Amino acid sequence: MDKKALIIVIMGILILAPVGVLSYGYANYSSQIYPAKNPLAVKQVIIPYNQKEYPISLQSYLTGDPAVDLNITLRSIYERATIIIGDPSLKDCKGEACVWRTRTASELGATIGALMGRKYYYEALMKGEDNSTAAAIASKEARARVDVKYLAFFPKAMIGIGRIGNKKHLLVMLVGPKEGATVNRIYAPKPGVLILEATDEETLFAEVLLVKTIINSQVKG
Repeated sequence: MDKKALIIVIMGILILAPVGVLSYGYANYSSQIYPAKNPLAVKQVIIPYNQKEYPISLQSYLTGDPAVDLNITLRSIYERATIIIGDPSLKDCKGEACVWRTRTASELGATIGALMGRKYYYEALMKGEDNSTAAAIASKEARARVDVKYLAFFPKAMIGIGRIGNKKHLLVMLVGPKEGATVNRIYAPKPGVLILEATDEETLFAEVLLVKTIINSQVKG
């Protein structure tokens, strides 16, 4: 093989290899989100909100206790976090469902931001900063480390190959009617991943409120 042909082959490999990895990740996405096995434990709860009651299933795949799964998943220290707020079609949608999803995403984002910022808040206090300054530092550090994305091809591929949703990079995902939700549940299928799934937008919002209640998220940030 002459030098020119060798260069073409090498270039082809360099181009096709990343494409192959992304394609594999995209195909492997569902296995990272939807467990094939049955949960170790299930707890049914009713969340009262806005004069309605929302039945939600808390499922455990890690420890046998759904509340422990949730606390371990969200209170671990991560380098980064990604929040998947829904299908790309939600970008330009209108109507009541979109209003609810926006509220849900905002509430979840504030909660995850506070949790991500708590490390930097306490570090700032240890360095002698006052409470207000420490809170500002924590907020800035959290914003730099939390990404909010739609469930497009690239995020799916990154989830599928494990780049998002691991012990260093937290993944929190909203799965509603637009994303094919079939049940109202909250679960952590593996370390570093938390899924909130609901068959309607109001219940999805109630699930975020339940998450906040369980972790008692009174974190400065």
